[in-house]
Amino acid sequence: MFETVIAADIGSENTRVASRSSISKNETRAAIDPDDSSRVLAVGNAGKKLLGASEAFPVRGGIADITLTALMLRRFALEIMGRRSLIGMTAYIAQPAKASGIEKSALMEVGSEAGFRRVKLVDALVAGAEGAGVDIGTRSASMIVDIGRESLNTAVFANGGVIHESMSRVGSAMVDKHIMAYFAEEHHLLITSRAAEKLKRSLDKPMLQVGCRSSLTGLPTTKEVRSSVLREAAEFTINSMCVEIASAINASPPDAAGDLVENGIVLIGGGANQYGLADTLEKKLHIPVCTAANADAAVILGMQQMMRGSAINKYAAAVNE
Repeated sequence: MFETVIAADIGSENTRVASRSSISKNETRAAIDPDDSSRVLAVGNAGKKLLGASEAFPVRGGIADITLTALMLRRFALEIMGRRSLIGMTAYIAQPAKASGIEKSALMEVGSEAGFRRVKLVDALVAGAEGAGVDIGTRSASMIVDIGRESLNTAVFANGGVIHESMSRVGSAMVDKHIMAYFAEEHHLLITSRAAEKLKRSLDKPMLQVGCRSSLTGLPTTKEVRSSVLREAAEFTINSMCVEIASAINASPPDAAGDLVENGIVLIGGGANQYGLADTLEKKLHIPVCTAANADAAVILGMQQMMRGSAINKYAAAVNE
């Protein structure tokens, strides 16, 4: 019997939902009526267009609002499936590395409250490896590093399974904070996290022009800065990433660590797209490092490929049969 399924990768910054044939991407946000906090005006990208609405980000620091996250997932799923009901559908939801029992329960509750008949969790790093084109079925070890907004997740694979997995709270948002702090401390200028995100992806340019606001006068202005200065501002976070990745390698069996010297590390996640990050990590770790071509969408692409090949249940755990 053909089962109607969707896959979802619920991130603190973006949420991606996939059917067997298409993928949608929305910001993980909602627009709330400022006069009635129980009224959701819009979710996802549509929420950015509503002036005067209160913003809510329900997955920052973990799933803080299950009901709002479920509402978002439901609307995203209905939109991509072109349906008015989720009755009879199964949701496969990406599960972060080393997720706690509370985090797993929250994901299960989100899927159930969204209206899915069954909810199954899939290891995000396994799906990310699939989406990035990493063959985890060989005897030789390979490694995936998923750099999200709020976390860094690693997995070492061999013989078709995970032989070591880790999670730390060193995410790409730390780079944004250091860039924002540089402008505030050195120039008394305020920039948004969105502007910092754009800057760290444009560090290949020698000079960057930034729209900002003076913290002294409150007036808008522009500032031209050298990208080399911003790379220095990001150095602390990159060093922290190196420590976490090196720790994961050291915790792997010696023969697996030896394989990684030859096979290298593949970066996925939105944070992997910071300019020059792979090269910097490679120099510091003395191991080949590359960024997947589809880094920010690797997890949902992997889940979609698993659905198409009917292999997703091999890596999924049923949670409410």
